[in-house]
Amino acid sequence: MFMIKKYLIYIGITVALGVISIVIYNNDKAGTLKVESSVFAVTDTMSISTIRLSDGISELAIVRQGNGWNVNNVLHARSKAVKALLNVIANLEVSSPVSKSMLPDVLNNFTYNALLVTVESLDGVLKEYKITENDSLRIGSFAMLIGDNTPYVVRIAGYDGRISKLFPLDYRFWRDNTLFSYRLADILSVEIEYTLHPENSFAYQFFGITDMKIKQLSSHKILNIEKNTARNFLLNFSALPYQLIDKQQSKHIYDSLILQKPFCEIRVKNIENKTKTVKTYQMPDTKNLGKININFMYAIIQDDTEPVIVKYVDLDPIMKSFTDFSSK
Repeated sequence: MFMIKKYLIYIGITVALGVISIVIYNNDKAGTLKVESSVFAVTDTMSISTIRLSDGISELAIVRQGNGWNVNNVLHARSKAVKALLNVIANLEVSSPVSKSMLPDVLNNFTYNALLVTVESLDGVLKEYKITENDSLRIGSFAMLIGDNTPYVVRIAGYDGRISKLFPLDYRFWRDNTLFSYRLADILSVEIEYTLHPENSFAYQFFGITDMKIKQLSSHKILNIEKNTARNFLLNFSALPYQLIDKQQSKHIYDSLILQKPFCEIRVKNIENKTKTVKTYQMPDTKNLGKININFMYAIIQDDTEPVIVKYVDLDPIMKSFTDFSSK
């Protein structure tokens, strides 16, 4: 009899513990997924016109422009990098809801350490959400739609790292290190202006397939030029590379350059009537005091505050003078 009572007590304790475990599990489990796994994704990437990234301190905008993309409406963006980002945006998916026990920590992370991602079309916002990480929880990355206080564990199939790292805010990562990148058919006009020698300044203007002109900016004298002459000149704007300057040196050089008059200012207008301006500056020869470096020049692109270095041999075919055309 004693053994039976002991057995029944054991069974009772086991059942009670089981009930308690079920209650605890139900209170803590992530629960059934109440949204579609693709709630954060924008699968129609062709509809995307702008991708904005912000961590509350730094902001970055990657904007579609014609057949390419630019960064902050200043710099050309690397096409491979943008293609990879679009792939992330199209394939970001919900893995599971966040469990109740983890919810306070995760929400706290969204408040103090989150990346805001805004995906836009020409008609408005397509998706807007925050991404955050919490390494101590060790279950992955979290995302939450703006206007919704429900976070989710998110993933990219085949990727095991931090999702936020796939949205880098460093614009140096995105820039394609190309001073100009135009197709011939996209260029409407080019102005080359020399501050110290205005008589050399000129403008190329396209009025039609058989109507292309060069105008001297100082005298407004106009020359008709042949199609091949125009083509050879414009080809120099198709892929002109530059080099980045070390970040620590960049600010010092920029502060010095903006106090100077540029050697040459290059303005290119495309068929969308958008103008890109590049100012070039002579570079001192560090080995010969008072001399000019004959191999390299500094350049400032648009309103960018980080100057770049360009080989003179790459700039020379662009920095022509009016007389180079008038003598032909």
